[in-house]
Amino acid sequence: MFVNIAFGHTNMDLDCLGSLILVKKLFPDYVLVRSRLIHPAAYTLYNLFESHFGFAEPVDLEGETIENIIVVDTSSSARIKEYLEHIRGPHPNITIYDHHPAEHCDILGARRVGFPWGANTSGLGGLARERGIRLESEEATIALTGIYADTGCLIYENVKPLDLEVAAWLLDMGASLKLVKSFLETIKEDDQIQILNRLLLAAQPSSIQGNEILLSYLELDRQVSGLAAVIEKITDVKNPDAYFAVFFIPKNNTALVIARSRRSRIDLHEILAPYGGGGHQSAASAKLNAGDGRLFYDELREYLERSLAPALRARDIMSREVFSVNENQSLLEASKYMEQVNHTGLPVLDNEGKLNGFLSLREIMKGRKNSQMSSPVRAYMIRNVISAPPGITMREIERLFFRHHIGHLPIVENNALAGIVSRGDYLRGRMRPPSVPAAGTTEE
Repeated sequence: MFVNIAFGHTNMDLDCLGSLILVKKLFPDYVLVRSRLIHPAAYTLYNLFESHFGFAEPVDLEGETIENIIVVDTSSSARIKEYLEHIRGPHPNITIYDHHPAEHCDILGARRVGFPWGANTSGLGGLARERGIRLESEEATIALTGIYADTGCLIYENVKPLDLEVAAWLLDMGASLKLVKSFLETIKEDDQIQILNRLLLAAQPSSIQGNEILLSYLELDRQVSGLAAVIEKITDVKNPDAYFAVFFIPKNNTALVIARSRRSRIDLHEILAPYGGGGHQSAASAKLNAGDGRLFYDELREYLERSLAPALRARDIMSREVFSVNENQSLLEASKYMEQVNHTGLPVLDNEGKLNGFLSLREIMKGRKNSQMSSPVRAYMIRNVISAPPGITMREIERLFFRHHIGHLPIVENNALAGIVSRGDYLRGRMRPPSVPAAGTTEE
């Protein structure tokens, strides 16, 4: 007899399974119910640890009087339809444990407990840790796999301190990193390998609003499992700001969009919402009917041109108050001034204020070694200065830093020095949340 039940979204993935194994420990009087569909990336883990869940089937709910329901990893009624269609009688109490944006909750009468963390499993793991619950090593391994899967092994921008704390707690509980790694190796099937090779040839890099976007279109003769794992692998290899892959199946006019983002400014959950899609800021997908796959792909590209947030550029992160030295000053004067403003390098200007060189501590050390500190700066300055316009993007700044082994990038506009980007400016720009406005002056 079922009174209290718990389940996740249809096509259960690793984070869903990780959440459910913790629900079983937190609420032992609840019976877990499995989806008819298991996500390909989660099937190996599910197959090996099925006995630890003790799942009932949705059909087992027929004729039962359900009083309480726990839903994990989704707030969408469409994603739990396969369970609800078997539940009859009085409306049960529904509690949702979900880390997706709350505004998309449409399960009527439900009480939602939101977890704004990288993985849904982390929120439930935090509750279990607070209550002093002990896990078997197998249970800890299942939960840790869920966290690693939804946080990119704890490097996605959605990661919060609790994700790390719960991961450490699970390791203390005996979670096996060796097994976690094996469960995350999801490109194993021949179909996946073939599509991976095709996409590597078909993917087109594009600059949209200054963002480096990878786009691809591929027609399939049938639905193929494990496409998300292929997209993640290509994203790792190509390293774009975001990747949008469109798959089209002509025989049923189905278009599938799978997207991955590496920049918090590109919120995939928000971008794909108009197409009925969902997911996270860094990982989302959408499935819809499209009469013409190519036409839909072109429409999606036009939509991205309109909707993507502009990439950060030099003008957004540069220090506008630029300290500089004149080429006619002595090395000794320049050295003292550099120490005074606490900089490791300064632009060198001529008498008209034009950028004419760059002076770093290395050049000053050369002058001191040669006992030439009274020499003019122009005798020791770097003459072939690498500079850039204010519109250069973060990616382009990064390339200049590493290609030329420099730590300061003067920004020039209309032949005048408009600002400078240091390594510190660049790092602060990379770490800055998208809602934070551009800073004024900074120093390395």
